[in-house]
Amino acid sequence: MTHFADPALLAALMLLAAIVGGYAAAFVRVPRVVGYLLAGLALHLALAALAQRGETTAEWFEPLAQAARWLQGLKQLALGLIMFAIGSVFEVSHMRAVGVRVFRLSAIKIITVVVLVGLGCTAVYLLRPGVGPAQAAVLGGMLAVAGIATAPAATLLVLQEYGSKGTVSDTILTLTAINNTVCIIAFHTLFLVLSATGVIGGSYAAGRWLWLDVVLNSVGSMALGVALGFGFSVLYARVPMKDFSLIFLGVVLGLGAFRDLLSDELGLSYNFLLTTLFLGATFANITVDTEPFQKALRSFSAPIFALFFVIAGYELHLDDLKHIGLIGAVYTVMRIGGKALGGWLGTRSRGPRHETPAYIGLGMLCQAGVAIGLADFLVRAWGTNTPAGFVADRAATDFKTIILGSVVIFELVGPLALKAVAVRSGEVKAVTLLRRRHHPETARESATRRSWRALLRTVGVTRPAGKSVETLQVRHIMRSSVKVLPASARFDEVLHFVESSRYNHFPVVDEDERYVGLIHFSDLRGMMYDPFVRELVTAHDLARQNTPLATPDMTLDELFAIFAESDVGSLAVIDGVESRHVVGIVEQRDLLAAMHPPARAATR
Repeated sequence: MTHFADPALLAALMLLAAIVGGYAAAFVRVPRVVGYLLAGLALHLALAALAQRGETTAEWFEPLAQAARWLQGLKQLALGLIMFAIGSVFEVSHMRAVGVRVFRLSAIKIITVVVLVGLGCTAVYLLRPGVGPAQAAVLGGMLAVAGIATAPAATLLVLQEYGSKGTVSDTILTLTAINNTVCIIAFHTLFLVLSATGVIGGSYAAGRWLWLDVVLNSVGSMALGVALGFGFSVLYARVPMKDFSLIFLGVVLGLGAFRDLLSDELGLSYNFLLTTLFLGATFANITVDTEPFQKALRSFSAPIFALFFVIAGYELHLDDLKHIGLIGAVYTVMRIGGKALGGWLGTRSRGPRHETPAYIGLGMLCQAGVAIGLADFLVRAWGTNTPAGFVADRAATDFKTIILGSVVIFELVGPLALKAVAVRSGEVKAVTLLRRRHHPETARESATRRSWRALLRTVGVTRPAGKSVETLQVRHIMRSSVKVLPASARFDEVLHFVESSRYNHFPVVDEDERYVGLIHFSDLRGMMYDPFVRELVTAHDLARQNTPLATPDMTLDELFAIFAESDVGSLAVIDGVESRHVVGIVEQRDLLAAMHPPARAATR
């Protein structure tokens, strides 16, 4: 049975598992991330069952574990690509739009998680025999900081899968980037302080190497990311896209490998996730027209991401889940409570609640790579040197067991909670949810039926066309999470509103929340540089008041006719002709995607 230990064969099995997991997830209408994780877990259990036949477990699993280690490079590549993508939320215009509000929300949420997790875990750890207050406080503090982290991979992939678009999605991605940055820096700084003061011991606790390691893992990692981002921006303008893509992939892979080499040879390291995050942020800010590369990146990263989550499921530590004990249960509950309560408290401090819902914290429960990396660091650095080698402290091993066990829960529950948050916020089109189990058809046939009819025509047989099995309406393709402009808004207020919006058309309403008209981004260009006009006009003056409207029960054929007759890219959706309350917005691209969906949509 050891032929299964061939890395290529194991990778092939994992890709097949990803296909099965993706279809299974679509059938039960859960995020594909969950399907991939469970498929990887099922593959591991299946291979474990085969291991019991003929050969001993040790003989069988050692080469298999070695084969799995060969695939770690793909995990690093996937994480690097994901952090690069999330780094784009630090683009200056976007950060200027979200302003201080998102940092206030992030600070409140971080403090809430740290307080709840820290106090809860410290109190429970004190109940263990032989554990003093100092040791309990150290472990509680470490777990509190680790609780800040949000898994970037699962978060990004779930939002992309459901096409979530709007303020809530942007806020979640921004908070994910901020949380992970704060978590990594705070964890290493806390470890440095505790080591330097002698509270905890380590293999290099009091030496300059620890200081240098912490600096490299924080400031050094960010500086390296900025430098690479600048270099990539220059290359992007000078080399063809195919060559640039190869260079980019090679550097991201090399960053992970060189980090391990530096750690093994010199005992130093930089943080791979922080480096790629700031690489993405720098590239997004100084590069002109990144969309061609982003499009290419999305095309070749899909199988890498699928394999990443299958590997993650394959490596889920179910045994650790059984051993996390009361303190692990408290950590899990307190982290969930901290995220939820912190989100609620943070939104109350931000102003209008309709912009950021109070339940946004539940969309950030996913936890994996960052927390696991911190656990690995802790067991390598917190312990005692003995003649037999370095022995990790019991508290450090407890920390890793708790993290690995809780990851099983958070990686399965987190994507489901994130999906619920995105859907409830109105940033996911209903048609996207309808496609989870079957492909909704409008007036056209499915790809399978078209192929069958083409085959029949080839052999000279024709059959009458079938009828549509489902008629879609505007309510299925509109986004209900839409912000509106008050008619009295001054020009500067309009510009600030436009900066924080993902759309190019902006509904305007009067004092009674009734629709007035639609502002087009193109209408603003001529006035941006005219200070005299800017002082005179309001949103009411800027709005096109003869723009056609859509209603939720309008068919797609009717909507298509409106778009065909009018020169607009978006339409406001109102609840009725009399009330004229804006309930959503529908873009022409949403209509085209619904009428001509890609073939792969059916398998999502």
